[in-house]
Amino acid sequence: MVELVVVGVVAGFLAAISPCILPVLPVVLVAGAAAAPAVEQPAGAAPAARRPRPGLGRPLAVIAGLVLGFSFIVLAGSAALSLLHLPQGFLRDAGIVVLLVVGLGYLIPPLGTLLERPFARAGTRRPGGRAGAFVLGLALGVLYVPCAGPILAAITVIGATHRVGPGAVILTAAFAAGTVMPLLAVALAGSQLTSRIGAMRRHAPRVRRLGGAVLVVMAVAIAVNLFAGLQRAVPGYTSALQGSVRKQLHALTAAPHTWLTSCTPDATALVDCGRAPNFTGITAWLNTPGGKPLPLGTLHGKVVLVDFWTYSCINCQRTLPHVETWYHRYAKDGFVVVGVHTPEFAFEHVVSNVRAQAAALGVHYPVAVDNSYATWNAYSNQYWPAEYLVDAHGNIRHVHFGEGGYAGTEQLIRQLLSVAHPPGLPRGGGLGGGQGPGRG
Repeated sequence: MVELVVVGVVAGFLAAISPCILPVLPVVLVAGAAAAPAVEQPAGAAPAARRPRPGLGRPLAVIAGLVLGFSFIVLAGSAALSLLHLPQGFLRDAGIVVLLVVGLGYLIPPLGTLLERPFARAGTRRPGGRAGAFVLGLALGVLYVPCAGPILAAITVIGATHRVGPGAVILTAAFAAGTVMPLLAVALAGSQLTSRIGAMRRHAPRVRRLGGAVLVVMAVAIAVNLFAGLQRAVPGYTSALQGSVRKQLHALTAAPHTWLTSCTPDATALVDCGRAPNFTGITAWLNTPGGKPLPLGTLHGKVVLVDFWTYSCINCQRTLPHVETWYHRYAKDGFVVVGVHTPEFAFEHVVSNVRAQAAALGVHYPVAVDNSYATWNAYSNQYWPAEYLVDAHGNIRHVHFGEGGYAGTEQLIRQLLSVAHPPGLPRGGGLGGGQGPGRG
């Protein structure tokens, strides 16, 4: 457990400095700033008695809210929403609304004063201070979508399958502790910036309006997933964390141990990992005729790539173009791709969201929506993305976790196809090969 905690802290730290959290950084910067006056000072008014001093109160409140909100959404969010009969996308939508409303409150002083009244009545010494920062942090927590490394994947699976225990809470706390350090530095930077401007009180309302504009713009950008292209353009770097804690993560998540757990991943040659499990517990099928199921048994004689993914996972998004290329390149030669969409966050349980995002990301092959994690567990899977290459006889011959290794995977696909369908194959390469390794 000690090793797992240490890796959890490191994983949280890396998540907090990864490109996946670019959308929340400007908001953390603004939220960590000391609150400027909601109402502009009239001409001739006496200047403030002294320059505000930067402190830890507001930045800590923002980060505490973010960590609490994030921990709740990954460990209990989906279960709580189901218990309350609320849509799975409710918390994310609520977080976006909070950002938007707070931003408008900064831009429109009367609205800002109205929003700050509940905190003043609750005994907050300064409206818009720690209590307001904590609420804003909670909103950020439900919008915080770091890259899906193995630690975050384990926490998510534990929460989604309602198996939360002491080990899961400890691991989540370790991940959160690692996340705190870089984000707190950003929040403190916002506080320092506001403090330096504080001596020039005539600029304070302008700074407040600028902060409000940032919050409104970021709320809209997060809502429409505007940062996805930029996030995909920056490579990941935590694949080294996967191998050292794989067995401990399996034990913690109580995942069923099958022959697949001992199958060597990322082998450069074909291996025999045994019979491929069928697709079970599927909520819906996308990109199949009439939405009908596609049992693995009906694909006998074809080479099948089972690709576990989830649409908000940037690592998965960087892999999808390669998988789509293979699908189009070899489909006529007996190659089939089945994307098993196992959700990472509550809003990814919504089938309409999966359908829309699959279309937006250019996914044209069949997609099995695995909201119950039944197929995920059948494969003893622990990663997004994860690829299982199945031969024409229904046996798994290659396993790959995370990004990269595209040229090697394509070569093995061609090798299996050449056995199942001896006539010539199209040339390989292009987008499907030549990329360096990434992370899961």
